[in-house]
Amino acid sequence: MISLGIVLAFGALVLFGGWAVTAGVATRSLSAVNAVFLSYVASITLVGGYVLWMRRPISGTGTDVGFALLSGAFLAIGSISFYAALEKGSIAVVSAIAALYFVIPVIVGVVYFEADLSTANVAGIGLAIVAVVLISS
Repeated sequence: MISLGIVLAFGALVLFGGWAVTAGVATRSLSAVNAVFLSYVASITLVGGYVLWMRRPISGTGTDVGFALLSGAFLAIGSISFYAALEKGSIAVVSAIAALYFVIPVIVGVVYFEADLSTANVAGIGLAIVAVVLISS
């Protein structure tokens, strides 16, 4: 049986793919910053509505709240960069390169959180990088 985590991950894959495509279309006539702004208006409306509907108060340590806010800053700046790249480049190439974002948490996980990587993990990362190089050429 497939775990709920895997099902949700595939949902994220499809939704992030839809985000990349619609962002590419939006930047045909909108500036990157305006397209990001409008996408964030939609995002905060949906997430805010969900939080209110679920009646989930914001609670956690100050450190974790700080990291949540920092992650939002990374997301906002990364989104502006992604949309700006879409204005200038091919959606296939830009999306493929940006999709390698997972390498950063892998490196941080190994260096700071002592995560273990198997040979298969390292080979998978290497093949993903090769795939992006091939898509980008």
